[in-house]
Amino acid sequence: MNGSKRNASTLQHSILLMAVAATALGQTLVFTLLPSLGRATGMAEMEVGLIISCSSLIFALASPVWGTVSESLGRKSVLVIGLTGYSVGTLLFGLVFHAGLNGWITGAVLVAGLVLSRMLQAAIMAATPAAAAAYTADITTPEQRTQGMGRIGAANNLGTVIGPVSGGVLAAVSLVFPLYAVSVITGLMAITTAMFLPPSPQVRSQRTMNLRQTLKKGLGAYADPRLRDLLMTGVMLFMSFALIQQTLGFLFQDHFHMSPQDSARTLGLTMMAAAITSLSGQIIVVQWLRAPAVLLIAMAVPAIGAGAVLLWVVESQLLMSAAVLLVGLGLGFGMPAIMSLASLRVSHEEQGRVAGLASACPALGFILGPLVGTGLYTLDHRWPYLLVMALMLPLSLLAWRLVRRS
Repeated sequence: MNGSKRNASTLQHSILLMAVAATALGQTLVFTLLPSLGRATGMAEMEVGLIISCSSLIFALASPVWGTVSESLGRKSVLVIGLTGYSVGTLLFGLVFHAGLNGWITGAVLVAGLVLSRMLQAAIMAATPAAAAAYTADITTPEQRTQGMGRIGAANNLGTVIGPVSGGVLAAVSLVFPLYAVSVITGLMAITTAMFLPPSPQVRSQRTMNLRQTLKKGLGAYADPRLRDLLMTGVMLFMSFALIQQTLGFLFQDHFHMSPQDSARTLGLTMMAAAITSLSGQIIVVQWLRAPAVLLIAMAVPAIGAGAVLLWVVESQLLMSAAVLLVGLGLGFGMPAIMSLASLRVSHEEQGRVAGLASACPALGFILGPLVGTGLYTLDHRWPYLLVMALMLPLSLLAWRLVRRS
């Protein structure tokens, strides 16, 4: 009997982590390719940033709503919906870019098509991270919560490792081909989840809510005073990452005179190395050493700050890449800590809504990060990294308050 339970638990964790990894793979691949795809279709830097910012806004609004829906519809169903939406949305996004690369649509029509397709995708794929985090809360005890969320973070980083390198390889076929590959991968993952993932052990809410009530309850998580400091910390962590990630591809092209294809490959390898660093940190510090969540946040801030300082001052591609490794390490510490602390502050009945809120932190950071970063980049190539350095001041204060509170 114990063996059967252990096998069921292993299957749960494996499929859940594969779903998270597949989504992260697609996200990182898209972020890596966007600067090159944008340049290849004649888009300005801020237009590329607009795509990410608009879709991130929709994701941030949808994420806690999907978390709320998972409390009555079930985590598994919401996971399948999110993966299916990601697959179909990525296919649509790739088709619009394909039309732009062939000159069938250009200018404002192309930008509008890309923004709208990405926003539609974000509205549905926001279901996946929220349901995955809530499912993890359902199958872990409070004592296991940080390690459980750490596994979600590790799966996310695994996808982040595979995404850039696979994108760089597949881009050799064509710049848009990796998007089609992601559509197929997430589609297969949706089928796998529907067929083999056991239902979550959660006790589903029996209360039926209409759309207005669901939206009110889900979006109400943003006003919850118990989570305000965690939300602000998570948003600034991911905004810092967005400022760096969305400008580095342009910096490689302009500073080192790379072609769009070479830049995509170089940025992909750099982001892959950062993800490996983040994954290693999570395995050693979160899983093996079992560091408490507040310590992880306290370690995240100086790592990201040091990376920003390096990007501000260095001229070498190798040192720039080393700076991104530090940023990746900091993000790897911060992400599971935010998710764990948020989960532990609420009751079991609120896990879905709060998981959605915690999952929205990356999207909230990517609302302003790409747009502000690309705007600053047009003024001076190093100004985005100066802004990251400035963000470390309020982040340090928030981290200090979290440590005191705990």
